[in-house]
Amino acid sequence: MERVLAARLTDGRHEFLPIEDLHPPVFGAVPDQTLESIDVVAVSQDDSATQPEVTAGCSAHMARLIKRQIRTLPSEQAITREELTLRNKAVKEFQETIKVLEAPRSERRKLIQAMCKRFGYNQATAYRRLKVVQMHGSADALLRSVRADAGQSRLSPEVQETIRTHLAKHRFIAEPKTLPDILELINGHCRKSGLDEIALSTLRGFEQETTLKKKLEAQGRKKKAADAFRPKVGHLPNNDYPLAIAQVDHTPVQICFVDEQYRQPIGDAWLTLVIDTYSRMVLGFYLTFEAPSTLSTGLALANAFLPKEEYLRSLDVTGDWPCWGFPDIILVDNAVELNGRMMHGARRRYRFTLRDRPVGAPNFGGHVESAFRTFMYELKTVPGTKFSNPVERGEYDSEGRAIFTIREFEAFFTEFLVNDYHLGKHTGEGMEGTVPYLKWRQGIFEGDIRPPAGLPDRPTDPLALRISLMPFERRALRNGVVSMFDENYHSGALTLLSDAVDLTKPLEDRKFEVRYDPRNISKVWLYSEVTNEYLELSFADLRKGPISLWEHKAKKRRRGDPSAQFKDQRYESKLRREGMKAKAAKITKQQRLEDEKERQRAAGALVQPLGPLRKSPSSVDKKAVLDPDQIKALRQKVRAAPLPQAMSRKTNDDR
Repeated sequence: MERVLAARLTDGRHEFLPIEDLHPPVFGAVPDQTLESIDVVAVSQDDSATQPEVTAGCSAHMARLIKRQIRTLPSEQAITREELTLRNKAVKEFQETIKVLEAPRSERRKLIQAMCKRFGYNQATAYRRLKVVQMHGSADALLRSVRADAGQSRLSPEVQETIRTHLAKHRFIAEPKTLPDILELINGHCRKSGLDEIALSTLRGFEQETTLKKKLEAQGRKKKAADAFRPKVGHLPNNDYPLAIAQVDHTPVQICFVDEQYRQPIGDAWLTLVIDTYSRMVLGFYLTFEAPSTLSTGLALANAFLPKEEYLRSLDVTGDWPCWGFPDIILVDNAVELNGRMMHGARRRYRFTLRDRPVGAPNFGGHVESAFRTFMYELKTVPGTKFSNPVERGEYDSEGRAIFTIREFEAFFTEFLVNDYHLGKHTGEGMEGTVPYLKWRQGIFEGDIRPPAGLPDRPTDPLALRISLMPFERRALRNGVVSMFDENYHSGALTLLSDAVDLTKPLEDRKFEVRYDPRNISKVWLYSEVTNEYLELSFADLRKGPISLWEHKAKKRRRGDPSAQFKDQRYESKLRREGMKAKAAKITKQQRLEDEKERQRAAGALVQPLGPLRKSPSSVDKKAVLDPDQIKALRQKVRAAPLPQAMSRKTNDDR
């Protein structure tokens, strides 16, 4: 590791040389008089300070060879067919050149002529190629070199300033223009100013002077820039033992499934996954054709919390899946089915902490997302796969090649998890030199960062656990009956519970938690806080059989609204009622107008009437209720009006 055995070319003497004293020479062989007599010293390629001194005593051609920049081709995956052809030709030419340099001086001329004939150039070119190999000692040096002025712009400062100004004004903004649009603006300005126009490739080169991160930030896409460039390193807190933290999420399964009866394609399904972040063991999963819901989340958690021995036997899968128990923390996103009433009810019942991922930070769910990517890559080999996108799928007939029912795929996926994924190599923090299965056992029996956690408690009542993870509604008891989904549910055990309800309490305080399985709503389960048990309730109408919630809703839709057949009669009746109201309002308005006119005429008359012009039917004759003394007192207060003169003369004559 510290020295090499070297052989001197002049006399073949061997000697051990320290590696630290060795430097790559400027040209790898002693200058040959048949090539060109030059007087230079060997220096390290990294010793750039001595390069001018080396080239100072050389010819112009040799100086160019020393400064020659070797072109580096792309990697094997990215190289084009043309570049690969050039590289192979350079390798063959390099091999022939080495033969010429190693041959005795008397045989070189003959070998050089053969090399010229094989590669199609003259002897002068052959000697130059030999010098290139002597100087740099690699096949890449025979490829076309990098231009001496590479990376230096040949545009005038005015044009460069115009390009950068237009990019800052039109490209690095919130509403960026396309490069062809900006090119038209730049060339128009150049023509107007008498400057040279530029090409689109030149504009792209100037745009690439600004890093993608700065460009995204200038365009206002700071979140995208942060997601792409910010470091995502660190340690998930408290993730030091099995069942410390679990992650739950959904993803579509990119496989077309067939039905159980006719084996015809029916579409793809959804996968709900629960994974342990400490060991990368999959704690449980659930497959369904329904969109992500509270039911799929609850069934996946039930599969994660319960032991798997009976489940593996039901699928006829051999292997060890030693995962059960309740995690301390469950990380979820902000979806309703993952952060709704069911999850919070389970959190209170089983004493785990429900923690939300930060909004817009998918890297906080990296473990389950990484598992999804692994599964989707594995499923690309399954017949009926839909691949990742239509471009990758191409003309592949996913429906025509589908073979799996969802039950068969469940067994296939379980076999993959138990006997492949859990036993395979994983990358990431804490997984160096181990696999999920061994990491889980290590945390249980041996301990890692913390002492061994020991075997988790096994749930004693699997049925109660499954029921507690079902969706639920809150309903009140009425005469020993619970009403849900337009159906009545009853049980003999409800009688005593119904009699004990305090009807003086508010309605909300008298409601009970009623769990149901949407796949069969013929039975529901009411939770009694008194006994801490679930009471099973059945249809009060015993003639009704099992039915799913989806079938129940479809049946209601098919039955329709019985009032729909009378909608025309109801519409005509509504029009007639509106007409009656308008007519009554019109008569009332006219009567009020007439009464008001009569009052106005009476108020403006010179002679006021002695009494009301019209008595209201509801008016009361006040004289009938006055006693004689009141009448006499009123008459005394009334003063007689003076008579007209004619009437007074006639009265005197009568007298």
